[in-house]
Amino acid sequence: MSRKIDPTSVLLELAGSLDVGRTISRFPGLTRESLSEILKEAAGLTASPEEEVVVMVDGAARGNPGPAGAGFLVMGRGWTTVRRGEYLGEATNNVAEYQALLFGLEEAVKAGAVRVRICSDSELLVKQMTGEYRVKNPRLKDLFMRAQRMASNLKDVTYSHIPREENKEADRLANMAIDAEGPVSL
Repeated sequence: MSRKIDPTSVLLELAGSLDVGRTISRFPGLTRESLSEILKEAAGLTASPEEEVVVMVDGAARGNPGPAGAGFLVMGRGWTTVRRGEYLGEATNNVAEYQALLFGLEEAVKAGAVRVRICSDSELLVKQMTGEYRVKNPRLKDLFMRAQRMASNLKDVTYSHIPREENKEADRLANMAIDAEGPVSL
């Protein structure tokens, strides 16, 4: 956008017309992408600059390796942007855990997060990401490096190991994706 556009004016125009094309044409420099961001901001679905965003992640594999899924939630104070599960095909449980982390980090970045707390019931994932454990498996090492690169673009990332009981929603999403053999969202 070339100039600052007042989000309230855009929402009023959009609400009055319910015509995205018309709304974009009335505000020079407004694109579908920037309109999407304005609507997210107005709806409270983006993170404020210093707000900590919580990302709950879990992976599941039936057979280890076997059909696998990744579940994740991205939440801020009073809002949840994403509740999603992704089907991964055949993978191990640890690969599914890392895939859930990558999906969750990606969504947190999309929500504008700069401070992120990752919550996982995988002790291995948390201890590897914090440097307490080394990553020996070549497949996990690749996923670990991708997660480290993604996390390095954020101001602050912390990792918390939580009990399985506190991660039921992410687990449910991972298993729903396996059952559906495709993506799911709530």
